[in-house]
Amino acid sequence: MKILAFGEVLWDVVENNYHLGGAPLNFAAHAIKCGVSSAIISAVGKDELGNKCIKEIEKIGVETSFIQNILHKNTGTVQVEIKNGQPYYEIINDVAFDHINSEFIDFESIKSFDCFYFGTLAQRNPVSQSCLKIILDDCDFKHVFFDANLRQSYYSKSMLDFSLKKCSILKLNDEEVEILSDLLFYKKMNFKDFINELINKYPSISVVIITKGADGCLVYKDKIFTDVASQPITVKDTIGAGDSFSAAFCSSYFKNNDVIEAATFANKIGGIVASMSGAIPQYSL
Repeated sequence: MKILAFGEVLWDVVENNYHLGGAPLNFAAHAIKCGVSSAIISAVGKDELGNKCIKEIEKIGVETSFIQNILHKNTGTVQVEIKNGQPYYEIINDVAFDHINSEFIDFESIKSFDCFYFGTLAQRNPVSQSCLKIILDDCDFKHVFFDANLRQSYYSKSMLDFSLKKCSILKLNDEEVEILSDLLFYKKMNFKDFINELINKYPSISVVIITKGADGCLVYKDKIFTDVASQPITVKDTIGAGDSFSAAFCSSYFKNNDVIEAATFANKIGGIVASMSGAIPQYSL
C-alpha cells in the first residue's frame, strides 16, 4: 500500500518556534510511523525555510520527489496560538503551496499509488486547485481520502461539492458537520441524518468518519453507523492529532477492511499525539 498526499507543506510558528507542518504532510508523516509508504505533492519556496523543509521531510521518510520549488513565492508559514490546548491559526496567503503546477507532475509515477489524500486549504488558489482537479480526473486511485480540514474562510460550497464528488472516504470533525450541513443542505442535522443526506447526494463515498474529540468518533460503512469510544487523555495540544487519526485509520483499514478496528486504532494514535506537543511528535506503536 502506497499513499500520496496533496497540499500544503508549511511551518507552524508557535511562540517563535518553527515546527514542520501542514495537514497533508502531517498525514504522510504519520502514515510512515504506522508502517505505510507515503509521498507528498506540494511546493516550497527557494528560500531557507524551503530548503529546511525538504531536509526535514526526508528525515521523516516521506518521499519528496513530488515537491516543487517556486522561485518567487515564500515557503508557507502559519502563526499558531494555543488556548486551552486548542490551536488557533493565522495562515499566510499566496505562498509556495498555492502554486503547485500540474506541468511539473510525473503522472505515470503517481498512478502507482493506491490512495490519494487531499483537503481544502491547498485549493484556495486556482493554480493548485487546477492541479488537483487534473490529477483526480486523470488518475484512478483505489481510495481517495478527503479530510475537509476547514481553515478560516479558505473554502466554498463549490470547492466542497467538487471534493465530495471525487472522494471515496470522507473525514470530518463534529464542528465541520455543522458547517457542511448549513452550506450544502441549508439546515442543521444530527450526524446520522447528515451522513444519509450526504451519501444520497454523493454516492461515490463509501466510508464516512466524524471525529468527536474526547468522545471518540462515529464511522459509517454499508449503511451501518458505529460509535467508537476513545480512551481518556490529558491534552497537551491538538495540532496534528486529526491528521494522525486519518493516517492511522488508513493504515489499518487498507490492511483489514474493518472500519471499527481502524477507528479504534485511529482514536488511540490521535490521543497519543494530542497528549504530546507538536504535529509530528516521536511515539512508538
